[in-house]
Amino acid sequence: MRMLLIAALLAPLPAAAQDFNCRNLEAEIRCDKGACEIAKDQGFTPMGLTRRGNTLSICAYSGCSEGRALVSRTRGGITMFYADVRRTTKPGGEAEPLAILYDRASKTAQMRWAGFSNAMTCG
Repeated sequence: MRMLLIAALLAPLPAAAQDFNCRNLEAEIRCDKGACEIAKDQGFTPMGLTRRGNTLSICAYSGCSEGRALVSRTRGGITMFYADVRRTTKPGGEAEPLAILYDRASKTAQMRWAGFSNAMTCG
């Protein structure tokens, strides 16, 4: 009985229906000082955006940042999230704002973080 309980506790949990994984496979958009630059045609490394429960994480190039969703509002199938995320690969740094619009029906997201403003496809 004890082994069955331990096995159940160690088993991976299924992803909740509201969880998602997104990537910007088509382009990378970097915005600063009122102007944006678009990198296409494999001139960039796609980012990863993940929601697991109330935690949002974003990975870009050599680092990842993570934080708890401070704002989550849904209307008409679109959810807006806001989080203050901190580097997980170099702990101790300043929190950075992460804003996301997630469309559950089209499985797409728009994100703004660290100078990036990317459209992403989600699964």
